[in-house]
Amino acid sequence: MICLQEISEINSKPSARYALALFSICEEGKTCNEVEKQVLNLAELLKSDNGFNAFLRNPTFSSSEQEKVFTAVSNKIKFSKPLYNTICLMIRKGRGYDLVNFCEDFLKLCSVSKNELIVRIRTAKKVSNVKIEEIKKSIEKITKRVVRLEAESDPDIIAGLELKVGSFLFNSSINSKLDSIKNILKRG
Repeated sequence: MICLQEISEINSKPSARYALALFSICEEGKTCNEVEKQVLNLAELLKSDNGFNAFLRNPTFSSSEQEKVFTAVSNKIKFSKPLYNTICLMIRKGRGYDLVNFCEDFLKLCSVSKNELIVRIRTAKKVSNVKIEEIKKSIEKITKRVVRLEAESDPDIIAGLELKVGSFLFNSSINSKLDSIKNILKRG
């Protein structure tokens, strides 16, 4: 069952039109899994510190220059034609800056179509794989959905954890509690 809140969360962004169009094409051609892997690779590429995303976000470069560079990258990575065409269209329309959101929107559509729930956990220290698996099974039992768990450690939260399930954030970190106390003290 597709959660309408998750779909409306996707549709509220400009990049969603492109993600939804690509998703529809992939569903028709039954290539969702293949393109999903390619979009995951693209997202990793855009989020890494290689300057590619900065180049695509830089308005001083023309869209034709950005498209040439993207074409060279695409030839090395071997993107499917629909993915390649969608991204080239985004670049031509001046939306190269929005490719990270596009990737996230497309991946969310894929997850929703597979009844997957994306859960993100942030902790001060790295959590063991055994604990992560326990958390995952507990959430799957409660939600009756397949859970894709993404864990990251962030020493800035001091202690505790932040757990984001779908669009709900459960924050029991010391950092958030300190922020709450600070806000109360400011109000007097």
